[in-house]
Amino acid sequence: MTFRSRAGGPAKKRGAKKHTHTRKLHHPPPPPVEEQPPPPPPSSLPLPSSLESGPFNPPDSEILALLHRALHQTVSSDEFVPTVQRIKGLLYDKKWLEVFCGPESVLESYAGRWVPSRACSFRELMDKLVGEVFNGQGASGLAEQMGNLAVDEDESEEDDDEEPEEGEEEGGEGEGEGDADSEEEREAEDEDNNEADGKGLPASSQQPQSTSGDSIPRPTHHILSLGGGAGSELLAVTALIRSVQINRPHSHPKWTWTGIDIGNWHNVLKKMEDAVKIDWKIDSDMLEVEYIKGDLLALPPTSSSTATSTSEESKTPSGIDLANILITKPPKLITLFFTLTELLSQSRPKTLSLIKTLTEHSPPGTPFLIVDSASDISDFSLGPEGRKYPVYMVIDALLSSKGRGWEKVRGEDSRWFRFDEGVGAGWKVKLENTRYWYRLYRRI
Repeated sequence: MTFRSRAGGPAKKRGAKKHTHTRKLHHPPPPPVEEQPPPPPPSSLPLPSSLESGPFNPPDSEILALLHRALHQTVSSDEFVPTVQRIKGLLYDKKWLEVFCGPESVLESYAGRWVPSRACSFRELMDKLVGEVFNGQGASGLAEQMGNLAVDEDESEEDDDEEPEEGEEEGGEGEGEGDADSEEEREAEDEDNNEADGKGLPASSQQPQSTSGDSIPRPTHHILSLGGGAGSELLAVTALIRSVQINRPHSHPKWTWTGIDIGNWHNVLKKMEDAVKIDWKIDSDMLEVEYIKGDLLALPPTSSSTATSTSEESKTPSGIDLANILITKPPKLITLFFTLTELLSQSRPKTLSLIKTLTEHSPPGTPFLIVDSASDISDFSLGPEGRKYPVYMVIDALLSSKGRGWEKVRGEDSRWFRFDEGVGAGWKVKLENTRYWYRLYRRI
């Protein structure tokens, strides 16, 4: 069969096709270069775990023993476990005020169950993040001053001791003549000093005699704990003070601790304070404890309301003049532990007003440490659709956004505190581990 064109011409000759270009082999593209992720910011670096942070002095077991003695009547009663179970149900339903405004038996039961692990975890966290409040610049400066005084006193004593020895060595055999000459020289020097002073008094009388450590004014570090009625913050603070007392018994500042909460926590805190004074020898000269009952979200009391509240205690907690507290006692540390979720749940606008007051009246450089539960109970609903966000995202936006007045120093979204094996084995209820998140901000 021949191939002809459609016009009927001669058969076409088909030759081999010519390749106009060279065929290239297929090479896969080179793998993309893996970019190294940037290092995480220092604020997101996790702290060592609770089991790697110790050992502390006093240890956790000693804190629990002190608390057990302070609340012995409650934690040893038959009603302790049933009351704790009832409190758990109220907290799960977010009925905060029914717990914290309840009778003293409920408050002590709450403290006996939740304070042990929180006090120990707060102590560990504050030691790592804000340890300078307890053993930082104020204490070191005082130690240096007292150290200088001690050196001066030692040197003067050494000089006094060395002078007669030099006289004896130089005098040799003529010992009596050397003593007589030295006495005449000293009398002449004293007369010259008296004439120079112009008052006929020895130079030593013109200078203060006291060179002891008591003459040096010790700095006072004020610690403000918002929502600190249950005593976790007080125990954590006193444990850190006890550690400073052991390491530097004569060179430490003074502290004041002010707790503000809505419940009648006076007796609970008084029992803890008395136990601290007896067991750890921390008296009021070293730590001044003050508790203020009031609603952080209420308006400050007026002059008429304060006059009536002093005569008769109102069942409704009064407001707190937080601005006045911040001005009269500028805090070295502000804490808000396991309280932020409750405040936001009660009133978002009033919580924002509280944060605004803290921002306006906190001195620059003031550390603000916030700790709260990392469970789902601390999620917060925002927007018309009610989408839930972790509370730490909300507080980051409220405090550390541009122009808000605070900078985020450090934080973790989830952190565990675990007791060592065997710690707390003698309690009627199981002292469970604590999972929490924290943020440390600094006023700018």
